[in-house]
This record gives sequence, C-alpha cells and structure tokens, in this order.
Amino acid sequence: MEIIANKSSGKGNGAKCLAAATAYLDQRGIPYNIHTTERTGHGKAIAQSLCANGADVIVALGGDGTFHEVLNGMDFEKARMGLIPAGRGNDFAIGTKAAALDPVKAIADIVNGAPKTLDYIQVGDKRCLNVVGTGLDVEVLLKTARSKNKLSYVASLFRCLLRFKPYPVEVTTNGETQKFDCIMVGVCNGTQIGGGIKLSPISVADDGKLDILIMEKPKRTPTVLVMPKFVKGKHMGKPYTHHIVCESVKVTTPAPLQLDGEIYYDLPFDAHVVKGGVKTFAPIE
Repeated sequence: MEIIANKSSGKGNGAKCLAAATAYLDQRGIPYNIHTTERTGHGKAIAQSLCANGADVIVALGGDGTFHEVLNGMDFEKARMGLIPAGRGNDFAIGTKAAALDPVKAIADIVNGAPKTLDYIQVGDKRCLNVVGTGLDVEVLLKTARSKNKLSYVASLFRCLLRFKPYPVEVTTNGETQKFDCIMVGVCNGTQIGGGIKLSPISVADDGKLDILIMEKPKRTPTVLVMPKFVKGKHMGKPYTHHIVCESVKVTTPAPLQLDGEIYYDLPFDAHVVKGGVKTFAPIE
C-alpha cells in the first residue's frame, strides 16, 4: 500500500490522520510506504510515478485539493485509489459519503478492500472529483486565499455577494444553448463546496450524470438575503436557480474555473462525466 499524504492539510489534521492510519496498519503488520507532498502538484507527480512502477493501491490522505492532485495522477487500469479525508472542509467525503471521516475507519475500509467505482468530471485534460465552478465560487476562493485572517468561506461569500456583478454565459447541454446572466455556474458530481455549502444536494457521485446549477441574481430579493437558502441547499426550485441534468456541458465564459477548489485560468469549460472512472473502495457500514 502506498500512502500519499499532505501532512499540513486541515491545519495539521493531515499529520494526525496519518499517525492514526499507520498505527492501524502497524498493529496488523500490513506493509505500506508514505510519500509526503511538499509542493503544489506533488501529489499528482507521486501518483503517476507509483502507477508507472506497479503500485496497485494508492491512498490519498488530505483535503479535497490532495484528492484532486492524486486523482489526476492515477492510472486506474493499474491501481485503485483509497481516500482518507484530512482537510478542513472534506466536502467530497461528507457530501457523498465516499469515505469515512474517522481515519481508522477509512483505512480499515481500504484494507477490507470492497471495490467500488465513482464517476469523475473530465475538463480538458484535467479530472475533477467534486465540483467544477466559475463565477462567485472562484471569487470567494481568491478572497480566502488573500485574506490575512483566513476568512471562512461563508464569511467571504457574504462579502463577495455585496458587490459581485452578474456576467453573461452561454451553457450548451443536451444539444441546446441557453444564455444566462449568472452569479455562478457549478457542474457537480458531489453535493457541497466551501466546507458545507450544499450547492447540489441532489447529486449522486456514481449515477453517470452531472448536475448543472446556474445561479442568477434574484430579481426581487437582495442577493445576500438568499444566502442562507443557498448554504442549506434550499435554493433548489427557486426562480433564480436553474438545474440541468446531463452527461456533458460546455460553458462559454472568460472567467477562471475552480476544480475541487483549485483554480485554473486557461482551461476551457468543456466538461463531461466519466462513468465509473474512479476505482476506489466502498465504506463498510
């Protein structure tokens, strides 16, 4: 077993989760190797190297960003990917229940080895596990990254909503192109972002479908007043929310994208679902 670990994820939670997981393996005499990420993109490079050298089980230990990097380095023809959530938000694991939040339970599920497949989103040459977005979510991520006091996602969302101006996009799905003046567009495999904001509470990560959520500026209600509904997932069905189910989507926008919370500036927003593309392990109830 090969473990790619981001020890600094979740303000040090990564190191604690790694210690708990390896203690479980040590107690059972299960061999493993630890590969610690040291820079942006390192998780991808490590996963690529491990797959090329015959690894059959690669465990990603960290937050959604670590999962994103390892996912992009995996060769699923050769290896299966385990997940141990150790970030601050753990949005993919919580929203889809794809892995236990307890690191001992998560590693036990991997050791027990019940196979499972999940979908992922392909965007150009990049893979995304949870949500691809553009608009307000990117603005909020940039705001939190620049914040000296590390504003929470929700606090930054509130601040950005006060001055965020809708912008035009074209969304092409199922052979039809629609135009929107939107606040954000989210292409969802998972259900939530930003540490618990339920962007797409109806998403299922192994149904072979994408859920597109397009948020427009409310016409009669100040945008900030709809934020509590948005956070709790109660924006579904509202006039300012458009929901499209599809297998592929193209969004025409000049704005940058975020994939699993990682920002890309020159990536065309042309996405499709890869059904059962992630070979992983099923949590055991």
